[in-house]
Amino acid sequence: MSRHRAVRNLDIDDVLEEDDYAVDYEENELDETDLSEKDRIELADGLAHVLSVIGNEDIPVSDMEIKEALWYYYFDREETVQWVIGNIKLEYKRNHFES
Repeated sequence: MSRHRAVRNLDIDDVLEEDDYAVDYEENELDETDLSEKDRIELADGLAHVLSVIGNEDIPVSDMEIKEALWYYYFDREETVQWVIGNIKLEYKRNHFES
């Protein structure tokens, strides 16, 4: 019974304040300073490839977002191109078909 009282009397806010995970860990942010030289070169080459396929005229996706997609897809350029095309289509639908 004493364990039940300890859990019942536990202040969850105090426990959560002790564990400050969100400050040190951002799931979707790519920090290029933590990458190896090989990975940075691969990101730059992948970005150049995606922009050469898509074109870099006024696309609704930033270079950083493309690099994050390349990282997410393990440098798979074609998968990243498909992701960018999907975002362009989504943005087009938002701009032309919103009610």
